Amino acid sequence: MFERKSENGLGLIPIFIIGAFIVLVPVALITTTIRVAVSEQSIYDYSVKRYDAHLVSGVPEEELLRANGEIHQYLTGEYAGPLSIAVQFKDGTAGPLFNARETAHMADVRNLVRGMFAVQIAAIAAVLALAVVMLVMWPPRALAAAGLYGSVLTGGVLAMGGFLVLTGFDAAWSQFHVIAFPNGLWQLNPNTDHLIQMFPEAFWERATVAVGGAIVFEASLIASAAGLYLYLTRAQPESDLPVKPEPALPGPAGHARVSPSDTPN
Repeated sequence: MFERKSENGLGLIPIFIIGAFIVLVPVALITTTIRVAVSEQSIYDYSVKRYDAHLVSGVPEEELLRANGEIHQYLTGEYAGPLSIAVQFKDGTAGPLFNARETAHMADVRNLVRGMFAVQIAAIAAVLALAVVMLVMWPPRALAAAGLYGSVLTGGVLAMGGFLVLTGFDAAWSQFHVIAFPNGLWQLNPNTDHLIQMFPEAFWERATVAVGGAIVFEASLIASAAGLYLYLTRAQPESDLPVKPEPALPGPAGHARVSPSDTPN
């Protein structure tokens, strides 16, 4: 299925192209799905409503939902400067929603999100470019096979992540923060810090499972489409091919040779 269309496919170049495409498929799928989730404010609002953030924070729910809009804009838009959200508390006083530690951690989160967005754009562009190159160098079956392998690799990556979640989400979540935020600002107090009250660990566990399930579904669609195409375009065995009749041999003086069975009585 990786037959060359020209001599330009010699050497390590085809291996690099195919390998890069397969590796970039899970990168593109994972980062794109996370970007969609981060860009959807209803997910933020779900956490506030589902885990009764207004009861533990002392901030009315409508104020928290309004704050979610600013957080969403801060992470995905052109919100300038540090995150500063003023809210009215249930006792009638007004003040900042987040303290200095929470604000500093949100700046780290924004940097991580923007970095992930950049990786997502680069991965999508690279996958599309490599797909075009593969279509030029090989028949479409090569692209279908690479897409199938890339989706299988995606499933393998998520299987490893799922194993970590099943064996202990708390430990895996903490380890992720240690790696992503080495300054330790992510260690917040659920009794006093509003950020973790609005987005508790239980929300992140459920969100992780939901995003993982969405990625598995996307990879399954790609694998199914690629596998179906490979099946439909598979080479037929010679025994299944129709037998063409052999042409009649020319007889004397250019006339077709007539078999005895064709001679009239």
